[in-house]
Amino acid sequence: MAKAAALVLGRDYVNPEDVRTVFSDVVSHRLIRSPRAQQDGRCDPAGVLFPVLALALSLPAILSCALELSPCVPAVERGGAARFQVRLRNPAGLPLSLLRVRLSYVNQLTGQTETLRREVRGASRGAAFSLDADTAHCGRLVCTVTRLSICDLLGLCSLPRPVSGQAELLVLPVPASLEIPPELTGEQDRGKRLRPRPGGGPGEDYDLRAYRPGDPMKSVHWKLSTKRDELVVREVLEPCRAELILSFDHFGTPETLDAVLDRLCALSRALLERERPHRIQWADPVSGAVEDHSVEDAQGLRAALAAACSAPAPETGRSILDGALCVQSAGGRHIHVTAHGLKGGAAV
Repeated sequence: MAKAAALVLGRDYVNPEDVRTVFSDVVSHRLIRSPRAQQDGRCDPAGVLFPVLALALSLPAILSCALELSPCVPAVERGGAARFQVRLRNPAGLPLSLLRVRLSYVNQLTGQTETLRREVRGASRGAAFSLDADTAHCGRLVCTVTRLSICDLLGLCSLPRPVSGQAELLVLPVPASLEIPPELTGEQDRGKRLRPRPGGGPGEDYDLRAYRPGDPMKSVHWKLSTKRDELVVREVLEPCRAELILSFDHFGTPETLDAVLDRLCALSRALLERERPHRIQWADPVSGAVEDHSVEDAQGLRAALAAACSAPAPETGRSILDGALCVQSAGGRHIHVTAHGLKGGAAV
């Protein structure tokens, strides 16, 4: 009857108010009064104490139990199998007649949300169940328990319990099949740019500059220093590669974002395999603030993708190509990744 009362009020779960609504009918006529007591018009004390005793026995387990939420794996590629594990922690060890859990998870990148409800009967110490995570799109999935209610041994009373904590699962892009343009490998840039060699040393190319405290005396150009009447040192130069910037627009439909991140991941991995460090940049679609991440190894790429998947991406917004949003460096190359291919390659 309590369930029927809840359905009338538009809910699919029972709370204490529903039990109180039907308590007089259910308990007084079915539990409190025995057939003999009904004939005599008296109340059976045993019938009154029985539901109270059931609640008292269940109360220690209800008050001490809590839920632990965790992902089965911390990260998975888009479309892969992943689950959230929900485990009951019941220190009292007493069985619980019914456990109702309402969970929700949101994809922080796309904003997609989903609410799930589960019921566990006869829960005791170590009871657990899992929820399949929707990994159809890239993003960071954040799962939280929004409601937890526990029934007593008779199922007459449902007590809500406070919940806290969350679990996160990172859905990474699937690297697309992509051909790397030869000009991006950096081989053509070798020898074209020179930079000071750390620690100095022998070399054919060098630059002259004024002496700074800490410079080794062996680098002093004594003949020229004598002519200028000040200390001048040789600064040995070495060839270096031009800096490479990969950018993309952090907005679009979930399908568009998946395609962009797939290409970006494939391009970045291919550059790392060729020992080609680079930077990944995108602009906040609302404020235009530029996110800039240095990628020198797989961990750097993982950190950049995690940051991109954790920020909300509307369907429209400001492009990093708008105005002067892109963080540029002299003598570098800029490649803009889109859902359909690569743009750019010119020096920036």
